[in-house]
Amino acid sequence: MATPPPSQFAALLRRSKFASFDPNIGQVYTAFDGHAARGNFGLKRPLALRRRNAHITVQAIDSREQQTVWKSAEPQNRWIRMWDETGVTPTSISDRGAWAARLGALGEIQFSVDSELVPQAERKARGAKAERDEDEGSSVDEPQQPRMSQATRNLDAMSDKEFDWYLRRVRELRPAFREYLEKHGRKAASDEDKSLLGRSLHATGNEFKDFLAHKAFLDYHTPRPRNIEQQPHRYAGLSYTRSSPLQTQLNTKPHIGRVIGGQTSDKSVVVATAGVTSTLKLGERSTQTPPIDTFRFNEVELRTAPVTVGVNPQGLEGVRLTTDIRIDSEETRARKNNPYPPGSKEYVAYVGAVSRAVGMTTPVTGARVSLTTKGKDAKVSKMLLTSLVNIYKDTA
Repeated sequence: MATPPPSQFAALLRRSKFASFDPNIGQVYTAFDGHAARGNFGLKRPLALRRRNAHITVQAIDSREQQTVWKSAEPQNRWIRMWDETGVTPTSISDRGAWAARLGALGEIQFSVDSELVPQAERKARGAKAERDEDEGSSVDEPQQPRMSQATRNLDAMSDKEFDWYLRRVRELRPAFREYLEKHGRKAASDEDKSLLGRSLHATGNEFKDFLAHKAFLDYHTPRPRNIEQQPHRYAGLSYTRSSPLQTQLNTKPHIGRVIGGQTSDKSVVVATAGVTSTLKLGERSTQTPPIDTFRFNEVELRTAPVTVGVNPQGLEGVRLTTDIRIDSEETRARKNNPYPPGSKEYVAYVGAVSRAVGMTTPVTGARVSLTTKGKDAKVSKMLLTSLVNIYKDTA
């Protein structure tokens, strides 16, 4: 006899936000269309917030007063959207920050960019790595280096029962550890040093850690693995697209910022832009910085990421970024040899000023005439050009 299918209520309950709610996980909830108009966020009861594009965080489904405890998450939503508009990927992670300590060796994993706009040094490094891997695969006489995974077990997070089970599991790996030492370990000087006890007495490196990392790599890359290799996001989910600086320059627009502080002793000012306070280094240029201008990021260093899973999950208050910016306005673009965006029609058709070297025998034909117009002269020239274009259209 066939079992009846589950009811629609059970299926809806399993997919609801009410069933997946966990107070120890920081989550942002939103509603769309008619659900937003009714205040239905997928929880136990509708909320008083009834508008579109509303975002909330929930602290408890039921309080003592039988109410849902929530608060607005609009600042977090707006900041993330504002950061996405900049199209910037963090350039580095602070070595002394809390996020680098949590990442450990996994923070050194770099993801390549499949684009023609990557720096030339990174492209050469990728090609050298491919050639090296090909040489290692073609060589038969030389022993290959063991491949390792940094996603090993965390002993500090184990309970006493889990640690005892782990010790029994490690003891079963003694034959595999001995085989690993014969292939990749140091050569034993005598027969006594070939035993595990002799090797432990004269241990000079981290051979056991390398073995566990190699064993973890084999477990994760079996034909049908039962474990998933942990690879935490390098930038804690701040930006999932890794764009090169040139690609960001071409695909995004500069963001508006405001100078909120005076010049410091190191010739820099503080600017509020894109939801953060950044440092603008003036250098040897003029200190007459406009109070409001458009900027782009030079350096973005991630120091601390929020702890979203814990007794008290964090939000934006747990983020620490150090950013440096530069001015990217019409005046700065006009100083370039070609002020137009690369690849555009204006960029290709632009003809710059031809500089001629003036020597001792070059005849002087008269005073130099400046072709640049400013102020009222520029407006008059523009009006004259517009009039000529209209006359040409009428006669054509």
